[in-house]
Amino acid sequence: MNERLWEIYEQLCLVEMQSLEVFVRRLKSGEFGEFPTDEVIGFLREVEANMLQNIQVKTMEHQSYAEMADEVSEQTQRMFDDLIEQVRRPRSRPP
Repeated sequence: MNERLWEIYEQLCLVEMQSLEVFVRRLKSGEFGEFPTDEVIGFLREVEANMLQNIQVKTMEHQSYAEMADEVSEQTQRMFDDLIEQVRRPRSRPP
């Protein structure tokens, strides 16, 4: 895992409670420097895998979580697919 991406993610999403969409938007803007697209996508897939794993752990903790696990997992996967699509889109340049 790219340590610099992790530090940025940790600060924005875990400390400042910003959304992953804000994280991706700010990364794409170049605010934190340049990162190869494949590296960002790999990082997002790792975060996604961690989230999906956490969902499965929660299903073992309480029945109500188990009932929602499939839906929440699908929503999480769609969210990450959308974020990755944003990462793949070329950055718009000002005129």
